Amino acid sequence: MNSIGALIARDDALDILLAGLQITPISQQPPDEAIGRISAGLIASSPLPAKSVAITDGWAVRALDLVGASAYSPALLMKPPRWVESGEFLPDECDTVIESAWLDQKDGIFQIVSEPRPGEGTRPVGAEISADFVVLRAGQKVRSIHSLIATQLGLRSLSVRAPRLQIINVSGGGDQSFTAQYIAEDAARAGAVVTRVDVANTTIAIASAMGATEAHLIVTMGGTGFGKTDVTIDSLRSMDIPVAHGIAITPGRTAAIGRKGDTPIIALPGDLEGALGTWLAVGLPLLDRLTGGERLLELRPIRRKISSAVGVAEVVLLATQSGEWLPLAVGELPLWALSQADAWMLVPAESEGFRAGELCQAHRFGDEK
Repeated sequence: MNSIGALIARDDALDILLAGLQITPISQQPPDEAIGRISAGLIASSPLPAKSVAITDGWAVRALDLVGASAYSPALLMKPPRWVESGEFLPDECDTVIESAWLDQKDGIFQIVSEPRPGEGTRPVGAEISADFVVLRAGQKVRSIHSLIATQLGLRSLSVRAPRLQIINVSGGGDQSFTAQYIAEDAARAGAVVTRVDVANTTIAIASAMGATEAHLIVTMGGTGFGKTDVTIDSLRSMDIPVAHGIAITPGRTAAIGRKGDTPIIALPGDLEGALGTWLAVGLPLLDRLTGGERLLELRPIRRKISSAVGVAEVVLLATQSGEWLPLAVGELPLWALSQADAWMLVPAESEGFRAGELCQAHRFGDEK
């Protein structure tokens, strides 16, 4: 059975895990499969549309040929115009689509009885996307609209960064399987390619799973407490993996960190509260480094005072109310608060909290919730 010593500060734990950690190499994925991944950037190499497109059914003409046309002085066309349907490219010499009522045909002579505006009835070249337009910044999440644009640009793949994350779920019963699933889904939403293996809570089983993985980030789940069957920390140490057990985060104090060579390891408690607290404070920043992802902060005044103990970083759940952050829970993540929370923030270990009305930065749960 492991024992816990002095708690390591959250920032120190992050520094250890981030030291020398490189951003994941770029990989190519088909546009539809890249949705949800973190982009390495995309700049349009050509405009959309590449040619003028009709946005209404009608006759394709050149506006310059119809200057001054009216019912009293119709413009005569030298050759019959071409009929186009909405969505069709215009003939090269045409720049305008006119309604059928504007054309009078008699004895093979085509007359236009109204003067159109150049470009009327069309979507001109580059109206959707201009050449060199930044469709995706590096670090942005690929959404369905980006996949659509890439397809219309004729791209067969998108450049993304998709780090491999291995979850080793040390069987502990209760709700731990749900906790592992929750963290796995959250990591996938943050851009990771997640695999999960469930193992017995034995040193041999944990060591075997640890040795078999080639992930960019390893997360163990469960077995970090002080029970007689909590063997995860001792298992890691038996593999000569340096481990710092006990992080000054609430909730999540029994979590641990380590490194298998250059690969960071986070050992999460088996309960959702402790696992999620550590994951938000330590796991997501690691994924951000691996993916190059952008995690935006939102600034709002705090609706009421937050008190926090110095020396321990505390996770705070927040709801939005009348343009302010309303604290729901400090240092704990009960299910009722998780169900109502819009955002979360971390009170630094050196802070005693925030006074009412103070501007505070928080992360929207959004895709992470």
